[in-house]
Amino acid sequence: MGLFDKKFCDICGEKIGLLGNRRLEDGNMCKDCARKLSPFFSDRRRSTIVDIKEQLQYREQNRQLLRSFCPDRVLGTDEKFFIDSAKGAFVISCRGQNNWDEENPDIISFSAVNSCNLRIDEDRDEQYYENANGETVSFNPPRYTCSYTFVLEFNVSNPYFDDFEIKLNDTEVEMNTPEYMNLQQTAMTIMSCVAPGKFTAPQMNGMNNNSFPQQGMYQNQGMINNFNQQPYGYPAGNGMASNGFNQPMNGFNQQMNYNQPMNGFNRQMNYNQPMNGLNQQATGYSQMPNNFNQQSMPGAWTCPNCGCSNSGNFCSNCGATRNGR
Repeated sequence: MGLFDKKFCDICGEKIGLLGNRRLEDGNMCKDCARKLSPFFSDRRRSTIVDIKEQLQYREQNRQLLRSFCPDRVLGTDEKFFIDSAKGAFVISCRGQNNWDEENPDIISFSAVNSCNLRIDEDRDEQYYENANGETVSFNPPRYTCSYTFVLEFNVSNPYFDDFEIKLNDTEVEMNTPEYMNLQQTAMTIMSCVAPGKFTAPQMNGMNNNSFPQQGMYQNQGMINNFNQQPYGYPAGNGMASNGFNQPMNGFNQQMNYNQPMNGFNRQMNYNQPMNGLNQQATGYSQMPNNFNQQSMPGAWTCPNCGCSNSGNFCSNCGATRNGR
């Protein structure tokens, strides 16, 4: 057959229009049949005609089951999780509560979820300033503006797809903002609901330990103290699996009492007594101001051009003088 010969869909038999062919391992498929496949399906080129016809039968059965699917919870803002607690299953759709089923979203049972992982992607942009010569240069040390995207990675048991990921935010957010904290809580609630006991701490792409969130759910890939809080909307005794969130986890729900002795250090420090056998007393401690960090060091100054702290007459970063000349 020539390149521009007319082709017919091996699934529905209709003629395939220009640029409308979707190649299969042993035939052709039109774009209309391709739209009916699962949005999580990604192995079309290695699928046979029989494979595609079987999947379309599964998709039609899924459409019929959606008629009795009654979501009682909706989580997320862009890609939303519609959860039927009674059936122990969920679907994912970007549509609203009145038309979430129009695209025939796949019904996934909680038991079919093998694992769920929260990944937080970092986008880092370096900041620059203009020096006295009009040149754009880096700060010393470099400064960055960072923003983040929350992604849920799923592995499920399904004959037509197994791995897929869902972005919780289309617009990147900055750390320690209300939007960031809300995404943390949303991710936690979704994972605890659809994958109880099967989710893991986030993988931080592009982030080092120093830039790991210091607030919110996670810190240095460990779960923070309020991890044992009840997920939103799950009153006690409603029959939903809680994965033990109300139980202590490695002691993290215990409050720290700084008035108790720690590791045997129950002796109070007395700065008026000799230290380390030296007969010299530590002096001046009572005269130390509480707001020491607010006092400026003698001779210290901040460069008005680049913001670098200096003690000499010239900026060590951009070369400007103390008086800015």
